[in-house]
Amino acid sequence: MAANDVGKRFISNRQRLVWIGQSFVVLALIWLALNGLEGWWLGLLAASVGAVAGGLLASGQPHPWRPHRLLGFAAFFLVESFKGGVDVAWRALSPDLPISPEFHRCRIDLPEGQPRTLMVSVISLLPGTLSADLSEDGEELIVHTLMPEAMESVQRLDRRIRWLFSLEPMEAGDE
Repeated sequence: MAANDVGKRFISNRQRLVWIGQSFVVLALIWLALNGLEGWWLGLLAASVGAVAGGLLASGQPHPWRPHRLLGFAAFFLVESFKGGVDVAWRALSPDLPISPEFHRCRIDLPEGQPRTLMVSVISLLPGTLSADLSEDGEELIVHTLMPEAMESVQRLDRRIRWLFSLEPMEAGDE
């Protein structure tokens, strides 16, 4: 095994351990928010099993996120989800509002694993968008929109996910 392979393997294992630790904290906080301190030992056990299982069974390279950025992403997610719900309700109650349903092909150059999965999962909660199909290679997503400007929120989501995982920003011509 070459020295570079050992270094890559160590970094991969270190990143996986960081990801397991971060997952444990999030799962424990969710348990605490839902149950308080009642049954705390069971919450610690569940968070531990969930974090280790997720860390070991997750395919691909783990991409640890930055804990201090999670609140900013959560705020973005909640605001966009709320706007999406209001938009759909408004359009349902006002059928005379203009819609222009279209399918858009969107190249996804986020790394495999958590960043790409988060992107595909959250798109459907943005205003006027729905994740319709993912290519077999996972490089292209077909997004259904109710109006053309909805693709702007997809680009904002991509930037937020890159920010959360400290990934390089997309080139201006790639958007």
